[in-house]
Amino acid sequence: MTTPDPQRIAADPAISAFVTANAGSGKTKTLIDRVARLLLAGSAPEAILCVTYTKAAAAEMQRRLFERLGGWSVTADAPLRDELSRLVGEPEDQFDARALSRARALFARALETPGGLKIQTIHAFCEKLLRRFPLEAGVSPGFQVMDDSASAAIAQAALRSVAAYVTTHDDAFAIAYARFSVALDFNAFQAMFAAFETRRGALADELKARGGLQGAIAHVWSVCGFQAPASVEAIAAEAMAELDRDLLRSVAKVLHHGGKTDVKCAEQLAAVAESESATLDQILAALFTEKGVGTPATWPAKTSGLKGREDLRQRLLAEQERLEEAREWLRAARVAEDTADALRLAGLYLIAHAQEKASRGALDFADLIDKTKVLLTERVDAAWVLYKLDGGVDHILLDEAQDTAPDQWEIVRQLTAEFFSGDAGTDRAVERTVFAVGDKKQSIFSFQGADPQVFVDEGSKYALSARAVHAEVRELPLRFSFRTLRGVLDGVD
Repeated sequence: MTTPDPQRIAADPAISAFVTANAGSGKTKTLIDRVARLLLAGSAPEAILCVTYTKAAAAEMQRRLFERLGGWSVTADAPLRDELSRLVGEPEDQFDARALSRARALFARALETPGGLKIQTIHAFCEKLLRRFPLEAGVSPGFQVMDDSASAAIAQAALRSVAAYVTTHDDAFAIAYARFSVALDFNAFQAMFAAFETRRGALADELKARGGLQGAIAHVWSVCGFQAPASVEAIAAEAMAELDRDLLRSVAKVLHHGGKTDVKCAEQLAAVAESESATLDQILAALFTEKGVGTPATWPAKTSGLKGREDLRQRLLAEQERLEEAREWLRAARVAEDTADALRLAGLYLIAHAQEKASRGALDFADLIDKTKVLLTERVDAAWVLYKLDGGVDHILLDEAQDTAPDQWEIVRQLTAEFFSGDAGTDRAVERTVFAVGDKKQSIFSFQGADPQVFVDEGSKYALSARAVHAEVRELPLRFSFRTLRGVLDGVD
């Protein structure tokens, strides 16, 4: 019995498919095969949307598809019949003269499609959508899309605007800027603002979800365990105010008669006990390993210095426990303070960035995604926009799906929301399909929010939706490599 070809199954236009594919296993070929088979099956070229991640990949995909279709237009009957048979998996006698004629006509049909075949990047698709519905999206009809150099220039201008603000104000934003500019070296400081730039969409969503900057900061303190903001200094001062200095003096006096380690610890404890300006860090360094940041030091329990004073040993262990709790609250407060200050600077940067872009009447790639997502999910005209689009796209093919960010998946979900809706078992005039292919191991855009696990999760969700209407979404792996030899693979294994 012949083993089913997973590439041929994945390219079947009658099913939807989520394909996990290793490097060299024919991802692009499978996608091109599927487009060709959709066209052979009668799908209109303008009803097929292929989305990939880069312009180069989109151009290569279109080149290979046109090369395939162009080749069919000039191929003789016998070899064309053989090629179609291998592509579709049907006997050659299934392809009569009319079938061959339709295959040869596909090249001209694709070329004559108004606007060309929809093989494009997600950003190009979003740009076209926003230009088609600018008023509904709340953007200028004549907006300009910034290239990388323009985006970098606006980012630098926004950073300069933030710096100019903090030099002329004496508020929480200026304090946060001053703290980080001292605590971080130049590269780390620049990297923080670069992270703000990369995650502008996620930061804006978080601030919006929390009701603004103050709500986001309050949420940070709550997550860190505080009912209200607290200062690191106040927590440290409270811990030191409750310090049992008499206990430290008594322990130090006993340990002075012990070994070398005991004497060293005695000197540390005595120094803290006798100094009114002693800090929490000093007593932590005396009672905890790794200069106060590690585990409780073992000498109170195990050294011979306190062997005969069980009362002191137990009291000292209790003091360690109290200070360990204070240390954890101190750590939580530092995390909350740093995060709150980072959010302040991020919020200031977002405002400056938006102002710089508005002054130029421009959108960047992140804006294209964000405004398209908002158009399709939040705007009052979203239902109407989706209705207008609903008759235009019947098949969506997503390449490099492991690098598709959550916001981009949300756009795809909205575009395909009606693909598997309606009463179960209802016949549809057009079978509508979703195809996604990717490799979790090749994900390289996590810094932009891409999560390869989302690709896997989305496949499961689509499969569940499809079953409700008796449609089929197959989750398929492509494991065979066409790019290397068995000996190389065995050697690597």
